[in-house]
Amino acid sequence: MEGHDCALWRGAGTATANLLLKGSISMVMKIAAVAGLFTAIASPASAATFVTQLGSAASFAAPAGTAITFDGALPTGFSLTPTNSSIVSGDLANQYAQPAFSDGSRYLAVLNGGSAVLQSTTGFDSVSFFLGSIDSFNSVQLLSTTGQVIGTFAGSLFTANANGNQDIPQTNRRVTFTRSAGDAMIGGINFISGGNSLEVDNVVFAVPEPSTWALMFLGFGMVGTAMRYRRRSKSVTYA
Repeated sequence: MEGHDCALWRGAGTATANLLLKGSISMVMKIAAVAGLFTAIASPASAATFVTQLGSAASFAAPAGTAITFDGALPTGFSLTPTNSSIVSGDLANQYAQPAFSDGSRYLAVLNGGSAVLQSTTGFDSVSFFLGSIDSFNSVQLLSTTGQVIGTFAGSLFTANANGNQDIPQTNRRVTFTRSAGDAMIGGINFISGGNSLEVDNVVFAVPEPSTWALMFLGFGMVGTAMRYRRRSKSVTYA
């Protein structure tokens, strides 16, 4: 009976640990999703991660943060260095096209062989932008506050079929990068195009609210506690 009771206790302990672990992981996933930090894709060249949202009027709109809309002066502390690129409006055949779901305002167009560097000496935890008619020859580089490349991301990573379609949600998306622990702070972004062209609007640099970080740390702590409890339950020996 003693051995039978011990076996039952061990089974119950393991089941409880599994429930705690599953519940904690579920909580972290919900917290991360609400905060907009749930990892969709991780680049092998960098620990930075990103998520994308299908194009719509809502995803085109600039989220909270330090916004660069190309409709006026840049925010204090930012610079724009264009090479074969310019701030435009509307469409120009075989050159550039207004991003789908746009409000009709001006945007940045990077032509064949061109680039456009948005740079700040202030560090941020995330950067978000709306990319129009995504092509496989488009690419984006995340930069540190000193202009060093944190990671390079091809347009083909942002959508399954990067064919430059100017109208559909799949190729007109909001892309949001978030730095991971250990990454350099995000200080800039370089938009590059190997053809006509890359179109981007409503770039937003942001730092998560302290309350967001607190919720995330709480969730990760619960996962760690549940995993430690599970390991202890498995290591108990019985006579």
